[in-house]
Amino acid sequence: MRKNILIIDDNKDILGIFEQLLLDDGFSVSTANNGIAGIELFKRENFDLVITDINMPGMSGFDVIKRINNIIMVPIILMSSDYLPVYPDDVKRLGVNAIISKTINDYDFCELIKHCLEDKVYESKIF
Repeated sequence: MRKNILIIDDNKDILGIFEQLLLDDGFSVSTANNGIAGIELFKRENFDLVITDINMPGMSGFDVIKRINNIIMVPIILMSSDYLPVYPDDVKRLGVNAIISKTINDYDFCELIKHCLEDKVYESKIF
């Protein structure tokens, strides 16, 4: 059975790039261009993993994580542009499985997704 992944980001280009990488790797993918739309989609469908941007207008990635974790626990990857306003040790505190930069290379991104789907947590490591 194909794993269903939700990507939430206000950057249309990033959504398209990550969506295509995951589709090429055999995953089912849904996207949302803001946190509010992402939460609504999350409530309607079953997702095996969520990837969310930190900085978005209206609802930050931190708020998205809190809302999702209040609904059901699923693996979550937090992402940001080059500057990450969090530290690797924040992984556990934030309730995420990994923190990545949007500049992550394609191979590492796909491998990380597979590991996080096994509900592995990457502490003290940012990709």
